[in-house]
Amino acid sequence: MKYCTPLALLLATTLLGACSDKTAPAGAGAADTAADVAASSPAADAAAAAASDASSESVRPPSATAPKTEEMNTPQAREREAGMMRAVFGKDYRDDSDDALADLPDPDKHIDKLSYVVSAVSHKLLPDGRAILVANAETANTEGTAESAHASPGLLNVFFLAPKGQPGDGQWQVVKRLENIAGLGSSGQLGEVHWVTLGANKPGLAIRHGYTGQGYTITQLALFEIGDGKVTALDGGIDLYSDNMGACGPDTDECWMVDGKWRFAQARDGGAYDDLLIDFKGASEKIKPGVTVKPDEDPPRIATPLNGHARYGYDGKAYKLVEGKNPVPGI
Repeated sequence: MKYCTPLALLLATTLLGACSDKTAPAGAGAADTAADVAASSPAADAAAAAASDASSESVRPPSATAPKTEEMNTPQAREREAGMMRAVFGKDYRDDSDDALADLPDPDKHIDKLSYVVSAVSHKLLPDGRAILVANAETANTEGTAESAHASPGLLNVFFLAPKGQPGDGQWQVVKRLENIAGLGSSGQLGEVHWVTLGANKPGLAIRHGYTGQGYTITQLALFEIGDGKVTALDGGIDLYSDNMGACGPDTDECWMVDGKWRFAQARDGGAYDDLLIDFKGASEKIKPGVTVKPDEDPPRIATPLNGHARYGYDGKAYKLVEGKNPVPGI
């Protein structure tokens, strides 16, 4: 028989995203239940009620294609990125596939250079006319196409550019290259890139990245500060979301799903870097002990909320948990 817990019902109807309220609408999305329930019970109603309060942005487990934020998916943005990619890679840029086949440093430093397929992910125009381009690199095969394993991360590349020629003609020159500086995500893709403000005059990147395997999914948030020609990692793995819905069956002792929506707020200690706030909503369900169930019946489960709040502050080197608790189970 098809097994479906209240959490699985919720997952099937609405998995909701978590992103900064400085970049896009934030969502919430797991059940808020605390009763001793069977698989077909009031917990399903509680899950549906929680879903009705959430926004329309969907949580997408890591996929084989790097999603673009809405503002980066316009014809103007894509044309601008193509011009930037031509400036960065020259003849190695391929107009037909909107990527470049280029030799870049090996992040593991086993050899000097490897061949990569590099694709533009996002860019930001600065007030003085300069620009920053974020690109994803994944290993290329001998035919010049991307060939990433499921567990392979995408590689973060950041290029600083300045306008070239007449204003508005779309020509760029490269000022600084930062190649293969971090590995994030899976299937050769970084994840979702969001431009954020980490404090006064402190632009940054928040990259929502993750992995799905053997029925388990986890999503994390990586934070980077972008200075004058440099990128500094502030944290690479703050847990935002996880579930084991793909591995949850009648014999699975515990099934869970928890989702966090994040935003920045002024630092409580008055520091130069804003605090990161995350609100979590979710639930776990354990099989009720001491219950005998017939082969064609679903076991009754005890549902427990995984709701909570966490506040992360910058300690001079990285963002650390300073208040509350992060309830996202690891995988």
